Formats: sequence, structure tokens, C-alpha cells
Amino acid sequence: MKNKCFIRSNLRRKLIFSILIIIALSSFFAIAVVTNIFPYSATVFALIEEEVRADLANVFRVYTFFSLVFVFILSAVFITLIINKTLRPVRALTEGTSKVAQGDFNVVLPVDTTKNDELSNLTDSFNKMAKELSFINMLNNDFINNVSHEFKTPISSIQGFATVLLGADLTDEQKEYAEIIAYESARLTKLTSNILKLTKLENQVIITDKENFFIDEQIRHAYVLLQHELLPKKIEVDFDLRQVKYYGNPELIQQIWNNLLGNAIRFSNEQGQIFISCHRKNDMAIISVKDNGIGMSKNAVTHVFDKFFQGDKSHSGQGNGLGLSLVHRIVELCSGTIDVNSELGKGSEFIVTLPLNNVG
Repeated sequence: MKNKCFIRSNLRRKLIFSILIIIALSSFFAIAVVTNIFPYSATVFALIEEEVRADLANVFRVYTFFSLVFVFILSAVFITLIINKTLRPVRALTEGTSKVAQGDFNVVLPVDTTKNDELSNLTDSFNKMAKELSFINMLNNDFINNVSHEFKTPISSIQGFATVLLGADLTDEQKEYAEIIAYESARLTKLTSNILKLTKLENQVIITDKENFFIDEQIRHAYVLLQHELLPKKIEVDFDLRQVKYYGNPELIQQIWNNLLGNAIRFSNEQGQIFISCHRKNDMAIISVKDNGIGMSKNAVTHVFDKFFQGDKSHSGQGNGLGLSLVHRIVELCSGTIDVNSELGKGSEFIVTLPLNNVG
């Protein structure tokens, strides 16, 4: 709050100073015009015929009009330059704050070290804050990555032993407990795998192992893989798939369709409907996965790509809140975009746009 008051005070002083300079220039110009014309006007006009005198008066009015217009334009240009120069660091701070709010902590704003005003001090404080947040975020990711890695081996062992127990001669109660252990350990294994994948993707800049493949074929493959989830809920899936050739990492791209279709199934009601479309528009591949399920609130849509976020608590046992974070990061690495349209009780639509300029 204190910094905001300093900024307002600084802007107010600069604006008042600019207006005073403009008034001074305008007054000086007006005085120059008056002092150069009026001392001679009476003497000169007395020697001139009345018809010529009227023409001179018109010329003087035109001259005065254009002088005022010139002063007005000069003042407007001067004010615009002053305001733009004053607001440039404020705009940079606004853009930087927006990037930090979206999770980009690598923002560094230029600071004029020759100045010691409030805006320079605020910009310097912002850079320090972003650097500290970046360091904390890196520590957080390293901790999650290390913990997940250490969890993976013992959880796999627990899952393996639980599977062996299920094949043994157990009572109904013992079998129920073994099934619970196997199911929960499988969930933990999936969670740790997703965390490790996401951590790797967050530190990845370049996509490797690229090849040509067809996106529509990958979507059909995802549909076949998820049949075991579709059939129990009797969900109807409609396709409008045009052949779209893409050059990229097929394993990464396949995860997009697996996650989006899996979410559509998970959050659809029994006997619901899912519509998947894929087509090419100019140099872009546009893929839409739409369902008529439970939908999301506006707040959930805002945070849907955040790690571990689960908008619908009743379905929290079916996921870990990392699938859409993975999808978002993969799309980002491919220089694409993903948009969400959703309304509570009416379903959700995820629209993925991928550039095709790099198709081999």
C-alpha cells in the first residue's frame, strides 16, 4: 500500500510539472504574438484603406486560430510523451506481476540504477521477490521429485505383494483388504509416476524423438485403451475426425488425448455423451473433447491446470489432480494452446490447438 501511494504521488508531481511547463510555453507564445502585432496595429491600420484593413483583420484571425491549434497540438504531444515515459515502468510492473501470478517466476524487469525514485525501488523489490519465488519453487519441485522417486520402489513392492495375496486362498475379509491395498498402491504408483513426468517436463525446453504421425489415429487409440472405463457407464462417444498429420513426439502427444478423454469419461454421468473432433485450419490442428457431464464452476476453470487441483471433491478418489497439468505443459512445449469452456451441470469442453508449421 505504501509503494502504491509513492507511485501515485510521483505520477501526480510529474503530471503537475508537465502541465505547468505547457502553460508556461503557451503563455510565452501568446505574449510573443501579442507583443509583435499589437504595438504596430493602430499606427499601421490608420494608414491602410478600410477594405484592406478588413482583409488584414481576417488574416490576423486566421493567424491566431492556427497559432492556437499549433499550441494545442504541441501541448498534446508533449503531455503524451511525458505520460508514456512516466507510465512505462508501471506497465512493465503490471505485465511482470501478471506473469508471476501465472507461475512464471523468471521475470526480470529493467531497473535504472541512476535513479533513486519510488518506481525504481519498487521495480528492484519486484525483481528480488521474483528471484526468491523462483528459488522456493525450485526447492519445492526438487523436494516433490525426490520424495516421489523414493516412494516409487516401496509402493511397487507393496502392490506386487498385494497382487500375490489376491491369488492365495483367503477369506472374504482378507481378500477385501488385499484388494484395497492393491488398489490404493496402484493409485500411489500412478501419482508418483505423474509427478516424475511433470517434473521432467517442467525442466524440459526442447522436445526430442520427433516423428510424423496422425493425430486422428492417436485419438482412436485412446478410445480403444479406455474402453474398460467407457463400457460400465454406457457412455456414447461421437467422432468427427479428419486426417491431420503432425510432426512431434508421439508418446507425449498421446498423453494429451488419454488424459482429456479419461477426464471426460470420469466426469460424465451414466449414459452420457462425449464428442471428439479433429480438423486442420490453416496451419493449425484443432482438437476438441466435449462432454455433457457435471461441468465446473468459474473458480474451478481458473485453477483447472494447477498441480493437485481437484474441483469436484466427490471424484477426488479417481484422480490425483496432475493429468491436466501434464496436458497443459505438453501443449505449452509444443507451442500450442489449450482452452476450457465449462458450466456446472452442463459439461466441459477442452480445445487443443497445435501448430503444424513443423510437419516433416
